[in-house]
This record gives sequence, C-alpha cells and structure tokens, in this order.
Amino acid sequence: MTSLAAHATNTSGTGRLILSGAVLWALGVALLRFAASSGWLDAPLPLAGFYALTIGFTWPLIPLVTRFAGLPRAAAVEATALVCATAVTLDGLVIGFAPWIYASDLARAKAVAGCLLWAIGVALVLGFARRRA
Repeated sequence: MTSLAAHATNTSGTGRLILSGAVLWALGVALLRFAASSGWLDAPLPLAGFYALTIGFTWPLIPLVTRFAGLPRAAAVEATALVCATAVTLDGLVIGFAPWIYASDLARAKAVAGCLLWAIGVALVLGFARRRA
C-alpha cells in the first residue's frame, strides 16, 4: 500500500485535503440543514433519496480532491481517508457541542448528522473502489 507521505513532496497536499474535508463538510451541512428545515428528512422516502444521491455525488469528488491535493490515483484511499477524518472530526464536535448547527431541533439534527456520517462511510468505500478501478 502506498502512503500519503510517499506521494506528497510537501505539506501543501495534506493541507489541501484537510481544507477539502472542511469545505465539503460545510457544503453538506448547508444542503442538509436546508433539507431538514424543509421537512425532507422527516419521511423515510426522501431521506432514503438523500442517502442514495450521496453515492452519485461522492464518486466524482474522489478524483477531484485527489488531483486538487496533487496526488496520484494510487493515493485515493489515503486522500479520501484524510478528507473523511476532517469531516468526521467536525461532525463529532458539532454533535457533541453544537447540534443546533445541523438543525433547530434535535430530531432533525440527528437526521442531518446521520446523513453526514453515511456520506463519510460511502466516501471511504468509494475511495477503495476508485483505487482498484
């Protein structure tokens, strides 16, 4: 397995991956907060739709983020893992200390957090698939 450090000649690639994780997390929060306030995450069918759309929207992000960091395709897993680590760290902080960032009530905040955690898991699986493809 190739390490991220073996591909990065400086810390700019790592910084770009962390930045990408934070930006993608924030975009996901904004989209899902809107969806939650619109009631789209209250019913199983629209919620399942958001879960399904995550797969289609995540697949092209993996090569985009990998290229943005200046890494080869072989580093897709490592790049995806660092982006996801950034996002899940932000999720942990928000869930623990400021769930109101996700939604105005706890049930909707839980739905948003669930969607974001699902997206992280999907991204990790697709990162492995992307490397092997």
